[in-house]
Amino acid sequence: MKLSVAILVLLLCAPALALSDEVKGVEATTAITLPVDSVTIYPDGLMTVKRTGNLDVTDGVHKFVINVPEMADQSSVLLTVSNATQERVVYDANPVYTLNISTPGSQSFDLSYLMYDAATWKPVYDLHLLRDSVLVKANAVLRNRGGEDLKNVRLKLVAGLPQAVEPYLAKAAPQINQRYAEAPAMTELFDYVAEPAPASGELETFYIFELDGRKDLVMDKEIGFPLFEEEAPLVRVYTWDAYRQEEGPAKEEIRANNTLTNPWPTGKALLYRNDEYVSTIEMPYTPAGTNASVVVGPSADLKVERKLSDYNKTENIKVIGSGQGNHTVKETIEAWTYNLKIKSNLDRAAALEVTDSKPQEAVVIAVTPRPAESTATSLKWKLALAPRQKMAINYTYQTTTTESLDAKN
Repeated sequence: MKLSVAILVLLLCAPALALSDEVKGVEATTAITLPVDSVTIYPDGLMTVKRTGNLDVTDGVHKFVINVPEMADQSSVLLTVSNATQERVVYDANPVYTLNISTPGSQSFDLSYLMYDAATWKPVYDLHLLRDSVLVKANAVLRNRGGEDLKNVRLKLVAGLPQAVEPYLAKAAPQINQRYAEAPAMTELFDYVAEPAPASGELETFYIFELDGRKDLVMDKEIGFPLFEEEAPLVRVYTWDAYRQEEGPAKEEIRANNTLTNPWPTGKALLYRNDEYVSTIEMPYTPAGTNASVVVGPSADLKVERKLSDYNKTENIKVIGSGQGNHTVKETIEAWTYNLKIKSNLDRAAALEVTDSKPQEAVVIAVTPRPAESTATSLKWKLALAPRQKMAINYTYQTTTTESLDAKN
């Protein structure tokens, strides 16, 4: 045997062991450490590792001890060798493979395995608000906890897995890893799952970012790499929950459209306006082609106020006939009228969404302007405000209750 361009580290075992193997027709046992080619890091800490190398081997039966890290899941270890059939595998501290090499010469060794809780990664954003867009800069911050430094590796990061899916992924990972190790065209599968959501509205289950070039991952050090950068179009919207914040303030919200082919994963975002820090917010998971709604914070651009402008209560005594005779009841009708005042302090047009709540048993009997949405417990208006415009919303709802006045036995 001989090494090929220092890709493999071979450690010959003791002569006594080699002699024992030769009696059985097996060449000397060889320990192999393959260099890491690529790693894939999942949101739950799972890391899949692929190692690869070449070695000149004579034909016949050979035994190899495959060195794997202590954290590797032994049951997930998978070795494939060109021009070889597997006789057996003994799972010990390191798996021992007995292989029958059919053709002498340079053979390709490919090794893959899973490591749980071996790495973490998270996106960190800088959001720079512009006039009609937002510059989205995303970095991937990761930590290698796999027990060794990883040098010159291809790096893949999985994003978009809901928590409910992660346990399933951990169970399915050996099969995923096996396909990854056995099929050179696995990148085609990655390209497929990374495509934007179809027009049906179904969102992608997960997405794999493959970073450009090769990276060095020092053990137990947080390292950041550029992930993507995009200037995304946005719409500015003000929102006001009149029920909870009767005197405001309204909140400024931006809705940025993800025009990339990849999603924006959930992560911490630092928000800037005119290069001045505004706040730290949470970027929601945003599939390709959809909008991310981000609350900038309370705003003085609009002055808002909600007041009870009228309250009316009437009581009527009624006699109601039934098969059991006549019954006397007191009917109470209560009516509330609210006035919502809005004043824009802006020199530009603005969009405002106003929500208010009402009792479930209440019936709206008058409202101006008509709400865009109405449910059993809430009303919502979507308003277009002109520069410096003043506007009012007025509505009245009433409730009706009855109480029996019959003498109790």
